[in-house]
Amino acid sequence: MPHQSNERSAGALIHLLKVCLRDAASSRETREALGVLQEWLANELEAMGSGKATSHGVLTPAARGRASATAPSDGEPLTGGLDTVLKRTRWKAAACRVSVERQGLRHLEGGERSAAEAQLANQERALRESLRGLRDTIPWMLDQPFGIRANQSEAFDVPDESAAKLAVVAECYETLCFAVEKARELEDAGLFQDGPPRAFLYLLAEAQSALLASIVEAPVRSDSDQREVFLWLKEQTTRFRIYVDRHMRLDDLADCSQSADLRGRIKKLCDELTRDRKDRRQRGHLLGKVRYHVGKLLDERGATRAEAESLGEALKGWAVAGLDRSDRGLSEALQGLRGRLGGLDLEVAEVLRGFLGSDRASQPAVDTAENEERLAKSMAEARQLLSSMDVVLFAPPSSSVDADGLAEELGASTFDFQEVDVDGLKAERDAVLEAALEGEGTKLFLLGVRLEPEEYNAFKERCLELKFAFVRLPGPLVASAIAHQVMRQVGWRLRAQLDGAAS
Repeated sequence: MPHQSNERSAGALIHLLKVCLRDAASSRETREALGVLQEWLANELEAMGSGKATSHGVLTPAARGRASATAPSDGEPLTGGLDTVLKRTRWKAAACRVSVERQGLRHLEGGERSAAEAQLANQERALRESLRGLRDTIPWMLDQPFGIRANQSEAFDVPDESAAKLAVVAECYETLCFAVEKARELEDAGLFQDGPPRAFLYLLAEAQSALLASIVEAPVRSDSDQREVFLWLKEQTTRFRIYVDRHMRLDDLADCSQSADLRGRIKKLCDELTRDRKDRRQRGHLLGKVRYHVGKLLDERGATRAEAESLGEALKGWAVAGLDRSDRGLSEALQGLRGRLGGLDLEVAEVLRGFLGSDRASQPAVDTAENEERLAKSMAEARQLLSSMDVVLFAPPSSSVDADGLAEELGASTFDFQEVDVDGLKAERDAVLEAALEGEGTKLFLLGVRLEPEEYNAFKERCLELKFAFVRLPGPLVASAIAHQVMRQVGWRLRAQLDGAAS
């Protein structure tokens, strides 16, 4: 009989799901609800299989009549669905702080305590009034912050350790709020154009996971903001094919006691991403000016002294911006002009020789102490990270690479140099690349060659599949430039790998 009952229950459930699927074809709300159900079931079954308790397995679908945070409409910013998260996390953090301060009143006496109680009562009243505008928010941190209803006399007569735990929860809410604010800033700055940066998604995943870890002892089984950020992350990683392998599972919760450090890392990364975008845009603008003036000079009608001086001003702007004069794009833009110097007017040729003669070897005209300090720091950090890695450098046959010198300066565990002829047979290039991908260990690939988009994407997919890091080298193949690009592009990932190995 029990077996037949189970079969009937399973049949009824399957029938109900089929009805829901038919309705999902025309109802966005139903699709969203089924998506939430899918995530919930996956987490619950995973926890059951590992023997872990499912303390955060409560299923809360998206609010009726509203698009979820994971499904932005056409034209809406990617972070548009997270607006409510900002409001709720600020509110929850403030509510936690009020209860923490109420617990601290037991250390006060007399008039000092009365004044503090009145102030906290006003803060709590304002919070409860503002709660009316927040959907899906359980005010447990005001109603039952330490496991006892707040209207009972002993509700706040708890050890300081309990208050410290609630303060950690407040910090986790503040950190998640900070991370979402930074996500909006990055998107407003245009950094989400091709999808959110992978490094930022790792930190956002850590922030939501730390919040989940912080409420393990809370009188609730889930949190609406942690859940919405988690679903938003799943949507972006699926949509842009970005693999985030940390803090997205119940058995890989982040450390909830490191909020200050996490906020610092988020701020540092966002500052770096913003600065790098500004540098890239400035480089593109200046490179466009150089190419324009070179094109004019290559045209016999435009090869005038005035045009040559204009090119000189563009190159001066390049140096003032602190850009590398040996940048590959710049060198390629000027290469055709060097070969034409002999056929130009003597006066024009003389002006051009003044700033083209030593272009490959020259350093930026403005080399500030700040740039020197940044390069030295990048080199030191890169040496530390590469000391346990097998590094493979791909470079064209025409390059004069000092492999032994690079190996010594970068301090890699092993350093392998492979020639890749982009003008040769594709089959030969494929063989070289595939051979380098074989074997085990912690590998870092340095791409000093320009592969065709199809070849590059295929190599990128293989690296992601095998969890190997890779760096594109737009500049000269020298240790300082390589170290700078390593830290700029994958430094965050290599640090995470190093920390994971240490733990």
